[in-house]
Amino acid sequence: MPEILLHSKYLSGVPAGRKNGARIAQKTEKSDEKEEKQFDFSRKIRELRLELEIKKREEERIEKDIAIILEENTIDGGEQNRSFGLAVTRLNNHMLVVENSAKQLTSALKNISSLADTISGRVSALDVAKTRVVGCLQLAGDMKDLGHCAEGIDDAIRSEDFEIASQHIHRFVTLDEAVFQIREFKQKDATDSIRHSYEILSSAKDRLSKILKSRLTEAVQKGDIAEMQRFVKLFPLIHESDEGLQRYSVFLNQKIDKLADENLAIMKAGGTDDNRRNVLYADTLFMFFEGVAEIIETNLPVLEHSYGMEKLLDFMFILQARIDEFFRRLLEEFDTRRRLSHLNRLVDDVIHKQKSAASEHSEDVPDALEIDAIASEICMMNSSVEMYWRFISRRIGKNNKDTLGEKSGNDEEEETEEARLERQRLRKEAKDQKMDQLLNRSRVGTKMQELIGNYCRLEHFYMLKSVQKAIKSDAKEDVGGLTSSLIDDVVFIIRKSIRRAAGSGNVDSVCATINNATALLDTVIHSSLHHNIQSGYVTSANFASEAFTAYQQGKQVKEAAESQKEQFLLAVNNSAKLSELLIELQKGLISEWSGIKRPPVEKNKLEHSTTQIEESAKKLSALAKHGVEELFKSAFKTKIRQGADPYQNIDRQMTMQDVEYFE
Repeated sequence: MPEILLHSKYLSGVPAGRKNGARIAQKTEKSDEKEEKQFDFSRKIRELRLELEIKKREEERIEKDIAIILEENTIDGGEQNRSFGLAVTRLNNHMLVVENSAKQLTSALKNISSLADTISGRVSALDVAKTRVVGCLQLAGDMKDLGHCAEGIDDAIRSEDFEIASQHIHRFVTLDEAVFQIREFKQKDATDSIRHSYEILSSAKDRLSKILKSRLTEAVQKGDIAEMQRFVKLFPLIHESDEGLQRYSVFLNQKIDKLADENLAIMKAGGTDDNRRNVLYADTLFMFFEGVAEIIETNLPVLEHSYGMEKLLDFMFILQARIDEFFRRLLEEFDTRRRLSHLNRLVDDVIHKQKSAASEHSEDVPDALEIDAIASEICMMNSSVEMYWRFISRRIGKNNKDTLGEKSGNDEEEETEEARLERQRLRKEAKDQKMDQLLNRSRVGTKMQELIGNYCRLEHFYMLKSVQKAIKSDAKEDVGGLTSSLIDDVVFIIRKSIRRAAGSGNVDSVCATINNATALLDTVIHSSLHHNIQSGYVTSANFASEAFTAYQQGKQVKEAAESQKEQFLLAVNNSAKLSELLIELQKGLISEWSGIKRPPVEKNKLEHSTTQIEESAKKLSALAKHGVEELFKSAFKTKIRQGADPYQNIDRQMTMQDVEYFE
């Protein structure tokens, strides 16, 4: 058969290079060929031909279906296909145009980038050249100014034109150091000229400094204000600001000492108004600080323009020494005349209960009215100090942008924004540190803090004694009244003390006073009211025990019972009313303090302190609620139970007759 022969032909081939294997394979193929020739493939071929015929018919059918569909689509959508073809063609043409434009743009950008690199390099070279030219021009200008200053300095000093001479020296000391670092020139005359000018100006600077010092000292001794103001403005120009401030401060210190002696003399004489003897030392301190503020306000403008605000702060440290000395003398006199140290020891003994009960009622116990007057005077003294500190902070510690930018224009341009901000931050921190040292670390600041500590102790004692006196003298306001005089007295005392502390201007003293007031409310006032409530409300049920107690005390039974009832009801009403008044006091204080500008730290302190008043009010409200509950148990609960007892024996089971009756 042909298929068998064809198969045998292709299987008989042997690959080259494998001789032994080929011979073996050839023998094997011959034996297989003989075996294959013995099989019959006619049946298999018929099946394959039949299957091939079926596939051909299916192919013809599918081709006919496709032709029919294509014919229908050609007839119905021919116009659409042509439009679509045209649109695709146009899009293709546009894309070709875009491609060409993109290539042109790429080429143009490459040329521009190359030109920009070239220009950037040239601009950088020009900047370097410009910097060097500017440096050379600056150096040439400095050399010219150096020669001009050297020529005019001697004439200015001889003609006593010290302003011009100081300007020459100022220009000399502010010249670039590069001018004096030149060593070699093609012309040696230039080096000799610079050296000669430097020697002349250095010598003139020393001579001018001695002249200005002697002239300013003479003006201070004579009290010639015009001459002092003239010469003191020249020291910053020769870079001796500290020397000028130190010599000028001698004149102001003399005026401060004179002012202090005058005020102390008036104070020792008893003051100018007999009606204000109880605040004599506070008035003296106020008048002194008012005079010092006037001296500073009059003389600082002369220094402010020449020295700058930073140097004014250093100048205030010099003046503060004389102010501290006056304050020390004033406090010594105050402590001696007002017996402050002695009163503090007595108050400490009473508050901390270091004395016996017998000695507490002796003559050594301070009078509350005396303590009240001293506390008011201390608050007025602290108010004067706070007012003076505010004046100093506003006058000297104000924001001075001009002094923060003292560099020249070229330096400012070269300095980066970050470096400038960092420099300003460091200067501000240094200034704030100096202000804190002046206000809080000086003798006035430290001694006033000690005095405020003594005030808080005295204020606590005053409130304690006043509250105890109010409790002892407690009485019903009128016949039909529901509260007693204790409520008004306690609220008045607390309000007076808190507002007096607020008038001192010290937030810490206000917080301490509120803390002491709430402590008295939670201990002394609460204990007194709780004791009356705990005694109970007398009723017929406990009348026998109360009558026996009254008999033992030698009182009439009926009067004792009625008195106890009245005390119980007053205690309940007082607790409720006092709670309401404390809430009103808290709201009033918050409203008063909200209109005052304070730092966030002080605001947080006051807010926390006022919440303590609210907490004390809640405790008193809870005490009143407890009293009402006790009243209900004693007076109403037993009566309600007695009235309900007869109804407990009634049969509540309904019979059929009851049901029919109610229906």
